[in-house]
Amino acid sequence: MVALPMTGVIYDYQIPNSAKPIPESERVLGPSGELIDFSPDPIIPNAIIGQTILELSPYVGTYGMGGPGFFGLRLEDGWLVIAIWGASEWMTAMGRNIGDAFHDNYGRRKPWIADWRPEEEDDELSKNLLGRQITNFEISQKSLCIMLESEFDITIKEDGKTRPILEGSKQPRSFQENDDLRKAVFLSPTTEIWV
Repeated sequence: MVALPMTGVIYDYQIPNSAKPIPESERVLGPSGELIDFSPDPIIPNAIIGQTILELSPYVGTYGMGGPGFFGLRLEDGWLVIAIWGASEWMTAMGRNIGDAFHDNYGRRKPWIADWRPEEEDDELSKNLLGRQITNFEISQKSLCIMLESEFDITIKEDGKTRPILEGSKQPRSFQENDDLRKAVFLSPTTEIWV
């Protein structure tokens, strides 16, 4: 069993080696190829600006029995991944939470993506992102802002007061002193990222 991290930011990854695939009959819940370490380069804003968002996934990443819920945007050059455990609940778009599983329990506004079960998913975000170009990209140790055409923004603020609390501990989702988004936001060739 994998222990949940004390912090939400994840830095160690593996991806399947596409040159060494594992046949589906041998996989069960395992990777699609022999796993190799993946150390992505730091994101370069100019490499992202001007790219079009082709797909959105709040389910990026796996540990074999489930997923960490990294947030991913498929661009022309790969997946822009935000490697925070349950990333959608750290993020806002136009000031509204992207994810908030317990919003009804606290009388909070419905999030952009209200239900994570694929068969019942209520996703208002995709229609606002898909086909739009990224016009600006800013990242620091504990904040992120992706600006799209028509001034639509996706943000992670250092101050966590707008984030839903952790349901178990009732504590706010907050960055630890040494957390660094610049090491946890990257381009990936796949959404099959093992942690």
